[in-house]
Amino acid sequence: MELDSAHALIAKAIQEGRPAHGYLVVGGVRGMALDLARAVLQDLFPGVEEEGLRTHPDIHWLFPEKKSRIVSVEAVHEKFIDPMSQTSFSGGWRVGVLVGADRLNPAGANAFLKTLEEPPARTLFLLLTDAPEQLLPTIISRCQRIDLPDSREHQLADPWRTNVLGVLSNPDLADTTAAGFLQRAAAADRLTAVLESLRKLAEKEVSAELTASEQEGAELSEKEEEALVSSKYREYRRDFLFTVMDFFARRMRAAPGTNAYRNIEAVEEMARSFDRNMNEAAVLSFFMDRVRFEGGKR
Repeated sequence: MELDSAHALIAKAIQEGRPAHGYLVVGGVRGMALDLARAVLQDLFPGVEEEGLRTHPDIHWLFPEKKSRIVSVEAVHEKFIDPMSQTSFSGGWRVGVLVGADRLNPAGANAFLKTLEEPPARTLFLLLTDAPEQLLPTIISRCQRIDLPDSREHQLADPWRTNVLGVLSNPDLADTTAAGFLQRAAAADRLTAVLESLRKLAEKEVSAELTASEQEGAELSEKEEEALVSSKYREYRRDFLFTVMDFFARRMRAAPGTNAYRNIEAVEEMARSFDRNMNEAAVLSFFMDRVRFEGGKR
């Protein structure tokens, strides 16, 4: 949905007195999602300048914490739930803006869910995220979801993107003989290696973030650090899936047909298998055996 259309949709609901208690805004949390949040806030608090939106007593902002880049249950209560349960300063709306909703840790997510299930009167929550798949399904189900144009700008960066496209573009993958079977098996191995490389990148980046933040004095447990690595890796794996999906979507637009649609379904099934924590190498092997490439030996 275009930004203007999304804004008009929420503005109309507010004018008619029937806005959703929660809006899940999927887009760039520093881009269109944040722009939409500001536009909605200016509708609810007319006359407040943009800078004032950050300090207004009835607008409560919650960001991931610096060291761990998570939103803890303590932060949810201190900066979000508790202040929003108080009487409105201006006698009108109270709004909570959660920037990076996918960063809620399990305890924080469950605490927020209870408020979302039974929200105080005249409260509205804006949940901004570029990784909705990492949110609790129960939170998603209680929000009206809005997908903005920049919510799908998740192509892999190079050299990983070039590697993935190079693997999928190999004309020998279309060979339906035994030789083609071996080519697809080798392709699955190369894609698995890309994911392994992305996992190592996630580990390296989390380590660098924690080292750079040591002066803050807080220590993370081994389990918390593993959770951070897992979260960042899932972001990269999501980008991997978008890159693969884009490859087959372009093929489908160029040559629509039964196989083209089946290939799209195969990518979607691969994503679901990853979400179920199935063995990635096995999933990729099955995927490469399932998809169909046109123009090979038969």
